[in-house]
Amino acid sequence: MKKDIIKNKRAIIIDDHKLFTSGLSGILDEIGLKVIATFSNAKNAITYLKNQEVDIIFSDINMPEMDGIQFCNTARSLEITAPIIMLSMYEDPNIIKEAFRNNAKGYLSKNTEIEEMKKAIKFCLAGKKYVNKKLLKKEREIVSEDKFNLKYKLSTREREILLHMLKDKKNAVIADSLCISRRTVETHRKNILVKLDVKTNIGLAQLALKYKLSETLSQ
Repeated sequence: MKKDIIKNKRAIIIDDHKLFTSGLSGILDEIGLKVIATFSNAKNAITYLKNQEVDIIFSDINMPEMDGIQFCNTARSLEITAPIIMLSMYEDPNIIKEAFRNNAKGYLSKNTEIEEMKKAIKFCLAGKKYVNKKLLKKEREIVSEDKFNLKYKLSTREREILLHMLKDKKNAVIADSLCISRRTVETHRKNILVKLDVKTNIGLAQLALKYKLSETLSQ
């Protein structure tokens, strides 16, 4: 008989919505996993994982203090080897790709059916990556933006440059600070305006004020 790769594996859940955590715990128990701890804060989960081994981690992506992508990156730096599956209502391909660049092994919509979740868990426990390809192919929808969405529209380098831009630093100063050419900074500036759908620095400043981007990018 083929061994069930899921049965009795130890899992933790990180999500700041208690109702969702409770529902997911019940689903994972039905699948065969043992949920040994839940957290509403990713920083507390990191502290726990420094002293406790688990087999798989389920994490929300938009959370206060430390978001799910930052959690993945921190877990990697601490050499936490348990695969991380992101569960989120965000279906923007930019956010999904950023999660995988930062060590996530799986990415699922919170609307995912149980059978697909089982498939994703099996993939991740076997060392493979899993994402529903429909999410990556999804066309950009007209939705209300939030600061999390805006942040992850940009690459890591673009976020660094935007933070300098919001401090009203000139291209030459930014280039020296990041050890890149002035022309590279100019190119990134143009890309940032396009991605955030603003046409002028004034428009960018208004957007930054509305969504508190200086605070968001510094996290």
